[in-house]
Amino acid sequence: MKWSVVFVLLGALLGAGAAEPKTSGEVPVPFPRKGKYGYRDASGAFVIAPQFDYAGEFCEGLAVVGVGKFPDTKWGYINRQGHIVIPAQFAGAHDFSEGMAAVSAGGKLGYIDRTGKLVVPPQFDEAQKFSGGRARVRIIKEGYGYINKQGEFVVPLQL
Repeated sequence: MKWSVVFVLLGALLGAGAAEPKTSGEVPVPFPRKGKYGYRDASGAFVIAPQFDYAGEFCEGLAVVGVGKFPDTKWGYINRQGHIVIPAQFAGAHDFSEGMAAVSAGGKLGYIDRTGKLVVPPQFDEAQKFSGGRARVRIIKEGYGYINKQGEFVVPLQL
């Protein structure tokens, strides 16, 4: 079996590219080599050299990457060309959805936009992806609620 077929099948099984529409060519997938992660295309060729300590799938054209070994890892984002577009500065980072991504700073979660601008300050203990313009959030002892992209509660916190 050719490597390109293996990577396509592996990608289908793992959901690679499921959140990433293939509008501008194939989506590279993270792949480890000698202790670092890079990104390979469907043929198995590295299109982004292994240089990250951790690497996530591409979502909305950006992938979360980690630099530094746990527990000192800092997280940021790269584009499909491998350029750092949001520097590794967060204690934690999640995939983008609807142009927003949950990031961790000071032990709490907030949201950034695709430029890295902090739109919703870190204040949540849990923060989910945006869907339909809303994201489910939680503050321990106060409950769950939903916010809009400006950080305003559209469904108040409830236990």
